[in-house]
Amino acid sequence: MIALISLCLMLCLTACTTERKIYGNQPIPANLLNDCVPKLPPKSMTFGDSVRYNEHLLNVIEMCNRDKRAIREINNDD
Repeated sequence: MIALISLCLMLCLTACTTERKIYGNQPIPANLLNDCVPKLPPKSMTFGDSVRYNEHLLNVIEMCNRDKRAIREINNDD
């Protein structure tokens, strides 16, 4: 009997909520969907050029990760 009363009370509490959730698709900005394209390595590469090119590649990866993180934040806001 107690379980039946508890069930009825829980139904009353959940049925009386005034909060409405409206879900909508939020468009993802076009700049976040751009391809991450690194520039091509130089034809003749010295050790110094190799270091600078590796730094460039790491920056491209960092920018891509930043874009993907922003997309995840947009999706989590929904």
